[in-house]
Amino acid sequence: GGYSPEQASGQSGTIVDAIGKGVEQLIALGAANVVVPGVLPVGCFPIYLTLYQTSNAGDYDQYGCLRRFNALSARHNQLLQSKVTSLQGRYPGARIMYADFYSHVYDMVRSPGSSGFSTNLRACCGAGGGKYNYQNGARCGMAGVSACGNPAASLSWDGIHLTEAAYKKIADGWVSGAYCHPAIGA
Repeated sequence: GGYSPEQASGQSGTIVDAIGKGVEQLIALGAANVVVPGVLPVGCFPIYLTLYQTSNAGDYDQYGCLRRFNALSARHNQLLQSKVTSLQGRYPGARIMYADFYSHVYDMVRSPGSSGFSTNLRACCGAGGGKYNYQNGARCGMAGVSACGNPAASLSWDGIHLTEAAYKKIADGWVSGAYCHPAIGA
């Protein structure tokens, strides 16, 4: 078996330090603009919601996402933002940008309609049916597995990846600065 989210959380510092070293290497090689993306709220993704579903309502937040997995993502991002802030201070000649995947995707989960989505926790392409339309043995691309009629109305493409429409919104949020600090487009 793999790590529990709580065990994995213990690795976050090591992972973030490695990301920081990678950013420093890029700057040493002459990079002037570096975008450092955080991680997504994986507790809202159909694959995790299906594989780790429980009957305990307390395991879910008010939007139906798994708290333990989102706590892991949030902890990683908190450490990563601190690392980016320290790198920004150490390398004032470079633009080091923190791109916030988590907040934007969580905002889309919380209020899918205002982002143009009719579904938030259900995979567009899958054969699982039910609440999340995800099944490990019947993934998108396998025989007999079809996509929904309007992928642009879904946040989740296949339960693991977001839809093209969701990624477009994320890119726009990074360029405009709503979810990237400083803005990529500045």
